[in-house]
Amino acid sequence: MLWEGFKLMGVGMATVMLFLLVMIACIEWVRHLNRDFTALEQQKQQERRKSSKTLTKSEALPTVPVEVFAAAITTFESDKNTS
Repeated sequence: MLWEGFKLMGVGMATVMLFLLVMIACIEWVRHLNRDFTALEQQKQQERRKSSKTLTKSEALPTVPVEVFAAAITTFESDKNTS
């Protein structure tokens, strides 16, 4: 009985080890296939960082005043209370 348990444990552990090795091989294969895309993506990100640093205050995104949010919330709550 004990011997069968050890055999089952060995087969199970070998199966898990084989599965993990196959998974690692697949991950490395995908990394190898995507290496050019990754380099291009890193270059694009660096260019975006450089361009975002050169933005002036006049090019800054406009902000919505707090009063607009307050009015929208008040309207929503009044509509919700009346229905």
